[in-house]
Amino acid sequence: MNISNQHRRKIAICGAGIAGVSAGFYLSRILPDVDITLIDKNQPVSLTSSKSGENFRDYWPHQSMTSLSHRSIELMQDLQDEFGEAAFALEFSGYHFISHKTEPIFTNENSTAFRKHNLVDQDAFSIHESHPYLDPDISKSVFIKNAGHVDSITMANLMLADAKKRGLHCLQKEIINLSQTSQGYAVQCHDKSIIEADQIIICAGPFINHLAKMLDLSFPVWNTIQRKFIIPDLEQVIPRDMPFTIYVDGQTLVWSEEERNLVQASKELKWMAEPFPGAIHIKPESGDRIKLGWAFSSEEVSPSWTIGTFDYFPQVVLKGASRFIPGLKQYEEDVPAPLIEYGGHYTRTKENWPLIGPTDLDNVYVIGALAGFGTMTACAAGELCARYIAQESLPDYAAYFHPGRYADPQMQLVLDSLTIDGQL
Repeated sequence: MNISNQHRRKIAICGAGIAGVSAGFYLSRILPDVDITLIDKNQPVSLTSSKSGENFRDYWPHQSMTSLSHRSIELMQDLQDEFGEAAFALEFSGYHFISHKTEPIFTNENSTAFRKHNLVDQDAFSIHESHPYLDPDISKSVFIKNAGHVDSITMANLMLADAKKRGLHCLQKEIINLSQTSQGYAVQCHDKSIIEADQIIICAGPFINHLAKMLDLSFPVWNTIQRKFIIPDLEQVIPRDMPFTIYVDGQTLVWSEEERNLVQASKELKWMAEPFPGAIHIKPESGDRIKLGWAFSSEEVSPSWTIGTFDYFPQVVLKGASRFIPGLKQYEEDVPAPLIEYGGHYTRTKENWPLIGPTDLDNVYVIGALAGFGTMTACAAGELCARYIAQESLPDYAAYFHPGRYADPQMQLVLDSLTIDGQL
């Protein structure tokens, strides 16, 4: 489909999470003479984007994800440089990976390049001396420097406000159909209004296949629910300056004999006796609170606009977390109130890389499958999609996230060689 040069180009962005907002922001700057409409059933930066852990890092098992995240961090710093440090929080407080084992946590952690940018400690005494809240038997500590915390919601709203000044239109409407027309595309909304577009970006988070299906497209993604919770740290177990801390070891929870018998005898509770993966994580929050999460759920779910609570999730996470921070054990059976528990979708591909770029349908693009890293890669993802649409030069990492990568034999060899997906 060729876009006519006789009328002002129109782009419809379907989904106003942080990825959609980012796409609109960078398009408004790269293509100032284009009409951009951002459409979502809910307010911008809601649903999954509002449930972010608000962390960022540029270390990943594969260089492509490292490059994407590194570029996004650069763009976040550019935003602070432009709008001022007070515009939104961007703190390089680091990621602290710890283990009871002495084996390498990262495959290249003994390389000169890795140690130049990160800190590796294998002395249990020095680890405990620097971090006395950790279990004294922790034997491995790796600190990722180019990582930390970002106020992603404030940052996204800043980008949205700037894009609106440049002409972006934001509509809170439910999309009920997408269709191809002789002139381009039509976005039909619940109020019977129709938005005409020459190009469409699908970035509807967990609902990307719901919209894709309207255009006879399908993306190789699935959804899981991952949860977090916040509690007051009444006994001040966690230092206020503790970095985002990740315990990489898998574990089986330690129960008393009576508890284990009860758990194993219950169909609803027996999952608590099964082995759990690593990557349980914790960090301090404002107001002497702490936030904990553990992405142990792998059950595929249909996307939903509302997500309920999950029985015993805080107790299970606290029991797991007390394995490496013993002081948390006192909260296991008497979880401090108020307890704020929330969940969001992880929409992911098999290798846990995003889908960014053109689809099989001319002038339809996608930004999706940002499972667990939407906050930290949103700026680079939006910029990359905008570069595709503007036909600008692309970064080296673009090919790794192209939606058509599964049909590329060379890229398939790369995908088949992956052994770890970097999910936290």
